[in-house]
Amino acid sequence: MSKSKEKVRLPREIWVIVAASVAISLGYGIVAPVLPRFAIQFGVTTTAATLVVSAFAFTRLIFAPAAGRLSGRLGERRMYLLGIFIVALSSAASSASQAYWHLLVLRGMGGFGSVMFSVAAMSLVIQLAPPHARGRASAAFGGGYLIGNIAGPALGAVIAPLGYRWPFLIYALMLLIAIAIVAYEIPADGHRRRKLREVLFKRSGGQVRAPRSAEVFPKELPTVALSGSSNRTVLTVSQAFENRRFPLVLITTFVQGWANMGMRVAVVPLLAGTIVLGPSWLPAGDWLAGGAMTAFALGNVVALLHAGRWADFYGRRIVVIWGLVVSGVFTIALGFSATTVTFLLLCFFGGLGAGFIQPAQQGAIADIVGDRQGGRVVSFFQQFNDFGTILGPIIAGLIIDYSGYVTAYIVGGSVLIFAAISWLVFDTNDSDTVAGKARE
Repeated sequence: MSKSKEKVRLPREIWVIVAASVAISLGYGIVAPVLPRFAIQFGVTTTAATLVVSAFAFTRLIFAPAAGRLSGRLGERRMYLLGIFIVALSSAASSASQAYWHLLVLRGMGGFGSVMFSVAAMSLVIQLAPPHARGRASAAFGGGYLIGNIAGPALGAVIAPLGYRWPFLIYALMLLIAIAIVAYEIPADGHRRRKLREVLFKRSGGQVRAPRSAEVFPKELPTVALSGSSNRTVLTVSQAFENRRFPLVLITTFVQGWANMGMRVAVVPLLAGTIVLGPSWLPAGDWLAGGAMTAFALGNVVALLHAGRWADFYGRRIVVIWGLVVSGVFTIALGFSATTVTFLLLCFFGGLGAGFIQPAQQGAIADIVGDRQGGRVVSFFQQFNDFGTILGPIIAGLIIDYSGYVTAYIVGGSVLIFAAISWLVFDTNDSDTVAGKARE
């Protein structure tokens, strides 16, 4: 890899999105450990409690095709802001739930907004990221969420005495903060601050640090669909399937949604409640659910310190396979954990494996989309993730009710290992990635 490529800076707008993702994930990290336990308080079964998580993913799934089309019509900026606002309303309303079905419906409604802002955010990152730094951009984007996922559960453990309703209100507040960050720092087309930035950038001959990367955009500011449709060629889903790597990325995001997202949010807090053994310096308690999610997120952070750069340099394939295998092995082992120490350690190493998967698979999607308008492809990619997030908790809940946690985690870890085998068998080289070209 040449030195010039190593020095390419990420555009300013990507760091704005990263900052907003910190606020979003901070609130989500506070809610995630209490969500299934809040549902249990209404006297429902484990399977019913996991449905609250699946309902959110289900609405994301059914709305994903429309979100892909809206991305081109509304523009990524408007769609991003509107999506976050919808989730904020859903979260605030969920705090007032008086029955299980209230929580199920209100939480599910937030999925419509979630898929809107997640598709818009990922589309913006793909458009803005320099070709030779897509893995780093994806890692930075994921890293923003991880900061919140670490601090959120820890903060949630502190405010646990306040009950199950306050976390939802705090989540709504964090979402409003994210709206303010993006609305101010990424001005719409025609806004005077954006016009001024363009004028200064042109007068300086492309040397102003407004976009934070003269190397990436040497003649003009980043061109993104902030307010409406763009002139870029549209990449259809059928065209994406012509790339042999696209089906593998879909399998990967499906199992990632199943084990590392769905089961982590819906089942880990319930499993934490069954652990009663621990040393005197780390006894079991209500804090363990938030502690487990924090441990998982810490593992993600350790992986992301290197995963983005490795995905760009060594290629997507090897990083994805490594992450899937590590995540799968420790997911299976998690079902056998009996003490607080082993439980937290296994969560950490499971998160370590999951952290290698995210930037590599998003880098692969960015390679497939390239400079084209890929909102529909991104939303289709999100659908598979949501489908896994729906099925994972439901299947795990049914298995737990009839066979226990060990069997549920054996199944969850096995699907991750199956995806790794698929990459080994059906993808034999990395020559079609940017990383492969960079080494030539």
